[in-house]
Amino acid sequence: MEKVSAFIIAYNEEKLIERALKSLKGVVDEILVFHDGPCSDKTLDIAKKYTNKIGILPRKGRAALHLIAAIKKAKNDWVFKLDADEFLSEELKKNINKLAQDKEASAYTFRWPWRLNDEYITKDWPIKKAMFRKSKCSFIEYPGWDEPRTLGKTINTKYLLEHRPNKGIAYNSLSSFIEKALGRYGKSQARYTLMPFSSFETYQYDKKDFPIITRIRRKFPLVSAPLFSIVAFGKILFKHNVLREGSPVLVEAVKTSIYYLFLGYYVHVLKQGRNLEKVFPKNKLN
Repeated sequence: MEKVSAFIIAYNEEKLIERALKSLKGVVDEILVFHDGPCSDKTLDIAKKYTNKIGILPRKGRAALHLIAAIKKAKNDWVFKLDADEFLSEELKKNINKLAQDKEASAYTFRWPWRLNDEYITKDWPIKKAMFRKSKCSFIEYPGWDEPRTLGKTINTKYLLEHRPNKGIAYNSLSSFIEKALGRYGKSQARYTLMPFSSFETYQYDKKDFPIITRIRRKFPLVSAPLFSIVAFGKILFKHNVLREGSPVLVEAVKTSIYYLFLGYYVHVLKQGRNLEKVFPKNKLN
């Protein structure tokens, strides 16, 4: 019988992490918790009630930059990646081990609908690849590489992966988009984009360079930005028949297209040797 390891990468999540850990207890075979840098609240004290497999990793500011370390520590082939503001629905808890027994599956996606305050505003969109085989996945330690690339069969399930941030506001709120996406995340990804590939840790990645899109952005940031922006807009708007979900999909498509425009310009600014924080001060973005 195949078993499942689950891991959470957290940063001072004392208000949320116990809910996530409770949903895993007695469901998966191994629980691991990693903290992004020193912990200044009770996150790790809470985690100790559920597992003794706890690690404090160097502060990097993004969970994606710790995924390889977390995967390497998991003892089982099947791993489930859970954020502190997520938890398993009752239906998912009942079926997660059944999913692990499918010999043909390499990964699973789950419904990850958006919420506004106490209500879901989407039903079947977006979806999130949160469960996958270590032996079939690959990663680069790069901002934005939040989901694995997997070989083999990915099965889209109808099971719900609950996502309920502490503030009760969907993560795609305008303030979050400006402060987190255009501010911290966009600037971070731009800086990493210009770093040499040799400086990145990889996991089962069989290429000797970044994916083609990243290489194009590195070389032609301003020229490629509008094209990538349009492609991203269309990919979100028309994928998986999400038009039936209504305005949230359109809003996300617009925001994603704006993000890629900013990302291209951020890379351009850095290539000119200019200070990104002076061009885009923190009081305006971030």
